[in-house]
Amino acid sequence: MAITDAESRHISVLAGEGDLPKLRAADDYHQTAAHIAAKGGQARSIETLADILDTDEKKTVFFNMPNRFSGDRPVHTAMRHGYLEVLKVLVRHGADPTLPNRFGDKVMDYPGDYEQDEVRGIVEGFGKGGTTKREGI
Repeated sequence: MAITDAESRHISVLAGEGDLPKLRAADDYHQTAAHIAAKGGQARSIETLADILDTDEKKTVFFNMPNRFSGDRPVHTAMRHGYLEVLKVLVRHGADPTLPNRFGDKVMDYPGDYEQDEVRGIVEGFGKGGTTKREGI
């Protein structure tokens, strides 16, 4: 399997520290533990991953890793499956809700009508925040 420049950056940031190699593990589609937790609506699992990733840089890199097929990041996966609470937790720990996937889709493309205002608030709040721990999300 070839490693792209972007993946090599991810690996260099996350490499060689205790349990982190296990966290880097991904399936054939490069879905990480964060993608799987987001798909299952497991906000507490995301919190646990954030606790293990002990720096903001590691959290930001890990929670923004795209999968291989669609380029979905965990925030896309959470919204695709309707897990607004998971989106909030991911963003609080450094996931960027403004990044597009490979097809140009962004988080705002997925919420149902009842979630539009809340998701818009999360996305706009991310753009205004200066830290990865965004208060009020």
